[in-house]
Amino acid sequence: MMNNDDGFTLSEMTAAISEIPHVPTMLGDDGIFEYKGVTQLTVQVEKQGTTLALIATKARGGPGGEIGRTNRNMRPFNLVHLPLDDKILADEVQGVREFGSDNSPLPLETRRTEVMTLGKQRFDITMEWYRVGALKGIVYDADGTSVLHNFFTEFGVTQQVISFELDVTDTELRSVCDTAQELIEDELGGTPWTDISVYCGRNFWKSFITHKSVKETYLAQVQASQLRGDPRLQVEFGGMTFKKYRGAAGGSQMIGADEAYIVPRGVPGLLLGRFGPADYMETVNTVGLPLYAKGIPMRNGKGWDIEMQSNPIHLLTRPRAVIKATLT
Repeated sequence: MMNNDDGFTLSEMTAAISEIPHVPTMLGDDGIFEYKGVTQLTVQVEKQGTTLALIATKARGGPGGEIGRTNRNMRPFNLVHLPLDDKILADEVQGVREFGSDNSPLPLETRRTEVMTLGKQRFDITMEWYRVGALKGIVYDADGTSVLHNFFTEFGVTQQVISFELDVTDTELRSVCDTAQELIEDELGGTPWTDISVYCGRNFWKSFITHKSVKETYLAQVQASQLRGDPRLQVEFGGMTFKKYRGAAGGSQMIGADEAYIVPRGVPGLLLGRFGPADYMETVNTVGLPLYAKGIPMRNGKGWDIEMQSNPIHLLTRPRAVIKATLT
């Protein structure tokens, strides 16, 4: 029977898809982005000097925020719309036994969960793609070439880059780490930060953990097990936490093999994620959720059309505060 309407409503399916475990993604798991839902499809970003800050939305016709008397620029950033469609046909579950069972029929809800699980995995990897892009300062669409947001050109600033010279045996890496932290401190000014994470590409990571400075630091110490053991573990060095980034899309690593990104943590509003409402009548002017899912019965009664969508934006509000590191 295909008349189980309750399990395919917007509320039921959105709740169900939210309970599906997400694909492990480092930046998402590390919690370096501040997320919240918004009721609009555009966020305004204000530039004051090299500092960028979000402007809160106001009711139409009401008073706006105070502009002040300094030279400021405001730019709108549109949330992107990510729809994903599928379908469940009656013949897909007719006479099909449940996986791992000898004779139990495949429940309609089980097939629904299978479809939504595959969809959620695609949304999860897409969110990580956007997070990495924001970290780099340029967010690309799924094709890897179409630019969605370039925070450097939008606000007229340039990326800060530092070479770790890992190909040079005598490079004093502690001094390089200290320089990187000074660049961050100069950019943030009086804004506080708690610690620093460095997300490393494959070659950068290998060259770093085998470099003379690092090996000598950990020699004969308990922490040396970090270098001898699982290379996916993080390493503390020079006041920063170095991590091998593991994440790929379309067969390519999201962070280039010979580069790394140095990110100050605990900076209020540095990396932001926002979710807008879905384009359904039920969600007009409501606070956006990370994911929506909905089932629509086919007119011929032969199945359900499944819709999933997200309406996100990921922002790096102070582009020069995240430092790009190169291997050479």
